[in-house]
Amino acid sequence: MTWGLITYQDASRREDLLDVLADVSPDETPLLTLFGTSTARGTLHEWLTYAITRPTTVSSSIEGADPTFGDLTAPSRATNITHIIQEPVQVSRTERRVNVASVGDPWAFQKADALRRLKLKMEFAILNSTRASGSSGVERQMTGVDAFITSVVTARASGTSFSEQELNDMTADAYSTVSADKIFDMVLCTVKIKQAIAGFSGNSTRYIDASERRLVKDVLVYDSAVGSHRIMHHRDVLNTAGTVTVYGLREELHKVAYLDKPMFEQLGKTGDADKGMWVTEFTLEELNQAADLKRTGYNQNG
Repeated sequence: MTWGLITYQDASRREDLLDVLADVSPDETPLLTLFGTSTARGTLHEWLTYAITRPTTVSSSIEGADPTFGDLTAPSRATNITHIIQEPVQVSRTERRVNVASVGDPWAFQKADALRRLKLKMEFAILNSTRASGSSGVERQMTGVDAFITSVVTARASGTSFSEQELNDMTADAYSTVSADKIFDMVLCTVKIKQAIAGFSGNSTRYIDASERRLVKDVLVYDSAVGSHRIMHHRDVLNTAGTVTVYGLREELHKVAYLDKPMFEQLGKTGDADKGMWVTEFTLEELNQAADLKRTGYNQNG
């Protein structure tokens, strides 16, 4: 049988390539979005913290006696180190000239994508970075949220399930440490633990309309005896040996302090390619870490 001209023999066929790029990369950066911003003016960024202690006993004063003077509490300094993050881009001259699908100009595409990667690295550092002062040839690293929290830390047995009692114990710990108006208003956890909280049997969980918020349509809120706490899942909560940490944060006491906000620098040509990089230098202000708390050791599945 003669088939005439069929597709298997036709070298002139054009490729059937959609001019569409489906990108489903998880690129949300909630802390970078929610935390306020401020300005750093040196590589060592400093601020003051202060706290008074509630008395456990009270003595009476003798009539007509002079007072007894003791040492007064002065503010103390807290510090953090600025952290430099670079995200480079290099695209050859030839790549910018050839016909490519969906992305348009490869240089513009890679430049925009590099900014997304930069923000993801910033987000990870805000939560998980550990401090390093740096030296010649050695990078500086800031203290992230996890490393900052030292006053109220509870280590649970590895594999502990996160129950409603655990959350209420966190609120009680916070109440014993800070004023009522500074108790944590954000619970940061894995998505599995957020799902566990949503399933608590009590009537304290609810969804509130958040149409005006920048991050999500609905926000899960837990009402405890001492306040309301927004429950947020975060992809960068670390899984260490099968256990995870749950954080209680007071949002207003955290700021991202910029020595340089993210900017794009074109680099000099040294070959047949365009080169550049996004760069930022910033640090985390944890204005008083005593208002935050964390509990470690929970089962990663809730």
